[in-house]
Amino acid sequence: MICAERSLEESHRVMPPCLRPRSARGSYGLIFPGLMLIVSTTVFAAAPTLTSLNPAGGQRGTKVTVTCTGSFTWPVSVFAPGVDVAVGTDSGKLDITIPADLLADRVWIRLYNPEGASSLLPFLIGNRPEVTEVEPNNERKEAQVVTQGSVVNGVLQSGGDVDGYAVDLLAGETLVAALDANTRLGSPMDAMMQIVTPNGTVLAENNDQIGLDPRIAYTARQGGRHIVRIFAFPSNPNQSIAFAGAPTYIYRLTLTTGPYVTHGAPLSVPAADPGTVEVLGWNVPPNTILPVRPYGQDRLSDSMEYEVQNDVRTSSEDRFGLAFLPDVPDTLRVRMTPFPSLRGIVLAEQSAPPVLAPPTALTGCLRLPRQTDHFQIPLKKDQRLLITAETRGVDSLLDAPIIRLFDPAEKMVAEINQPAPAQVYHLAHAAAVDGTYRLTVHDRLGRGGDQNFYRLTARLDEPDFELTGASDALVLAHDKPTEFVVNVVRRASPSASIGPITIEAVDLPPGVTAPSVTSEPSGPTAAKVTLSFTNAGMPFSGRIRIVGKTTQPSEFSRSARTPATFGVCFDQFWITALAKPQ
Repeated sequence: MICAERSLEESHRVMPPCLRPRSARGSYGLIFPGLMLIVSTTVFAAAPTLTSLNPAGGQRGTKVTVTCTGSFTWPVSVFAPGVDVAVGTDSGKLDITIPADLLADRVWIRLYNPEGASSLLPFLIGNRPEVTEVEPNNERKEAQVVTQGSVVNGVLQSGGDVDGYAVDLLAGETLVAALDANTRLGSPMDAMMQIVTPNGTVLAENNDQIGLDPRIAYTARQGGRHIVRIFAFPSNPNQSIAFAGAPTYIYRLTLTTGPYVTHGAPLSVPAADPGTVEVLGWNVPPNTILPVRPYGQDRLSDSMEYEVQNDVRTSSEDRFGLAFLPDVPDTLRVRMTPFPSLRGIVLAEQSAPPVLAPPTALTGCLRLPRQTDHFQIPLKKDQRLLITAETRGVDSLLDAPIIRLFDPAEKMVAEINQPAPAQVYHLAHAAAVDGTYRLTVHDRLGRGGDQNFYRLTARLDEPDFELTGASDALVLAHDKPTEFVVNVVRRASPSASIGPITIEAVDLPPGVTAPSVTSEPSGPTAAKVTLSFTNAGMPFSGRIRIVGKTTQPSEFSRSARTPATFGVCFDQFWITALAKPQ
């Protein structure tokens, strides 16, 4: 991917004469893989904002015309690694071309101009054919007929809007209806989904399967027409009990009686040898095996997504991988770790519990009612064990597992026992004696099922640190320093702690400087530091990195990451250096 991040002055220098502006309000565009750079002499009053994209995704190997909602002076420049974007003549219109071989399930769109940049918004990528909602479809008799195996792009346009889609099923067929709206798109809606008969009898309904988004797998008792009906309330409740809607209530609805992947075996693979995973879900043929490849590969190598360490306590070296084949309708994200992973779904209810020697990851499933999984963990005295169990964070239906650790004498020494569901659960314990410890996992209510899977990681808690910027973007004034806060989290072990950390901004453009700062082990800089940027007035829009380095207890570095957005973060920050007035 060619990354066109440079000052506007530099862009003028690389343009052939025939493309340079000729009038006070002229503009020209360059199309790069992953970025559309628009250089314009139009005066911009403010930085653009971006609140939604419609449609909010597309099929690999196609071109999609997208409408941007927000506040902007058109045309704008667009940053969109992984896809090719052309800015349309009409305000708010983008033509997005999605490569057929793109190894990602989403890309990110940012609008920018010489005054600043919008927030990033996700644009989802899939293999299924795309369908656009056609109004009116409020009434059952008006329900839009949809071919199974499609993704419908729709909007609940205003209060009271109800969208209906008709599908024809054979008796015994299982229809999967899955909505992406709040969780993956940020639409401010709490949706409800029903499957009803043409006369209105409700056969199945759901509202909060994945976060606030519904998902239903319904097996038809009788053949014939079935209607999938969607309506919503605000994700931030108000005093009204009426159905809500707005131009930002954008959704993507998958309707299929074919394979629908929900998880894999395993959900973690070693980065050195990722191999394959078996994908699982509804209507998925047995032994469906997909190869795992690094997420994005060359197209997104400098625009990677990362997991949020503060929430999940993952290794700083973890990366995303994608289980993908072009002719399989779904893809699956897996975690690529720097350590081993047990293959498949671990059958931990068996009489000889699997050995989970740190660091190791595995995928388990509480398939049977009242099932308890057992694992053996060898530890040395004073080793500090960190167990991470993920359920809701990997879209599992396992709400509130109880996890217990027993020492070699079978005394319980640590426990996770919280009734409220969480994305991830942590258990930490410093071993008092050498020996084999036993870990158990079971469902609080004794439920079982194929969707009650979990990802378990066991590793030793070692000294480390994490850096997080106060925001993902900043604007540098030309006449005064601009301060930027970097938050520091130190992870100490019983035997070692993190020493001073030197933090500096790197990849700075010409004319921008920022002296390095030090986070000391104690005192006011231990938890946060402030970088001070100076801008000489050379205009620039693009990305920089912020890196921290320490030599105690050993020499290593970590890149600062942006605040979490949609459950992930990035290791680059967008800066806008304002031009010095002429």
